[in-house]
Amino acid sequence: MLKKRLAAANGVATKLSDAERAIDDAIAKVGALMTHLPEAQSAANVSPVVGDNAYDDLQAAISSLFTTRSRMVAFHHKVDDIRNQMGLRRFRIVGTGDAAKILEPQGLNDDAATSSGDVRAA
Repeated sequence: MLKKRLAAANGVATKLSDAERAIDDAIAKVGALMTHLPEAQSAANVSPVVGDNAYDDLQAAISSLFTTRSRMVAFHHKVDDIRNQMGLRRFRIVGTGDAAKILEPQGLNDDAATSSGDVRAA
């Protein structure tokens, strides 16, 4: 059953990572469009008044993308909690980009006191 749970978790992680990346790419592309529009208007000698109401729709689109991104991040955290409830807390799940957060730290922390008891800042 553990192998099936790991396979399912890895599948979800891969799809989630792909979705998060696609949302970020969409934000970047819409941002590039937003930057280019005033430059294109100026290059074409078109008054800023022309098409001004179209910017309202573009602003709404980018706002929706950021809302979508926030919802996906919240979903990501909830799926991570579900993974823990499934008994997979200590297992590496691929596709998330967050593998370092999943594993328990090994060895000494850089901020930990040394064995000599010297805790002064280096």
